[in-house]
Amino acid sequence: MNLNTIHPGVISVYYIILILFSLLFNNIYYLVSLLIFIILLIYLQGGEKEIGSTLKYFIPMSLIIIILNPLFSHVGTTKIYLFNNLFNNTFNNYFITLESLVYGFLMAFSLLIILLLFLSFNKYVDYQKILYLTSNHFSTVSMIGVMAMRFIPLLNYRLGEVNKIFKFNHDNSNEKRIDKVRKMGSMLAIVISWSLEESMLTAKSMKARGYGITERTSYLKYNIHKIDIIIILIIAITSILSLIGLYYGFGNIEIYPTLDTSFFEFPLNMYYIIFLFLLSPLIFLELMERILWKYNGKNYVNGGKYGTNKIQ
Repeated sequence: MNLNTIHPGVISVYYIILILFSLLFNNIYYLVSLLIFIILLIYLQGGEKEIGSTLKYFIPMSLIIIILNPLFSHVGTTKIYLFNNLFNNTFNNYFITLESLVYGFLMAFSLLIILLLFLSFNKYVDYQKILYLTSNHFSTVSMIGVMAMRFIPLLNYRLGEVNKIFKFNHDNSNEKRIDKVRKMGSMLAIVISWSLEESMLTAKSMKARGYGITERTSYLKYNIHKIDIIIILIIAITSILSLIGLYYGFGNIEIYPTLDTSFFEFPLNMYYIIFLFLLSPLIFLELMERILWKYNGKNYVNGGKYGTNKIQ
C-alpha cells in the first residue's frame, strides 16, 4: 500500500467536498469532528509543525472576525447590551446580538478548517500532480498557477541567499534603521532582477524546445486502481447521504433570526455517523500504511536477509 499511488483526481475531489461541507454544515459538533479529523490526518502526514505555524497566524485573524462581526452586524433577536449604566445615555443603548457572535465564531471555525485542509492537501498533491490534472484542458492556466505556486518559495530562498552575502560583506552591529531599510530595498532589487533574468532564460529555453507547438504530454502517469474505486464509492455514498441529512436539517442549525435551542445538543443520529464515515478513509489508509510498514519491517529484520536467525 502506498498513498502516493492514489489518483490525484480522487484526492482533489475528496478535499473539495470537505471544503464545501465545512461551509455548508454549521453544527458545532460536525465542525469539531471535521477539525479533529484534519488535525489527526496532518499529524499522521508528519505536519504537526505546520499546524503550530498556521495557528500562530490564524488566532489573531479569528479574533478579529469574532469581534468585528457582532459589532457591525446587529441581526438577531437576543440582544446583549454593552456599557450598561456606565455612560450617561451615550453608549447605554449600544448592543450586540448573540446570533451575530455565534455566526462570527462559526465563520472563524470554518476558516480554520479550510486552512488546515489546504495544508493537508499539499501533503498529497504537489504542483506536479496539479499540473498533471489540469494541463490537458487548461494548459495555460495550469502553467501560470504552478509558476505562481513556485514563485513565492523561490523568492524567499533567493532573498535568504542575498541576505547571507550582505551579512558577510557588511557589519550590522551599528546599523541604523534607515540603513536597514536601504539594505532591504537593495536586496529586493537584486532578487527581482535575478528572477526576471532567469524568467527570460526559461522563456527562451521553452521556445527553443518547442513548447506549445504540439499537444502537451506528462511524464507522470496515474491509472484508476481498485483502491481508487473503493474510495470513490465511499465518498459518493457518504456525501449523498450527508447532503440528504442536511436537507432534512441534520448538521445545520438555524442562527438567524433566533439561535436554535438545539445548538449544543449532541447530534447522535444516523446522518452524523455517516458524516464520520466520510471523514475516515484517509485516516484509515494512513494507519494501515503505518501498520504494514512496521509489520513488514519487523518481518524483514527477523526473517529477512539480515535477520539474526539467518546469520551463520
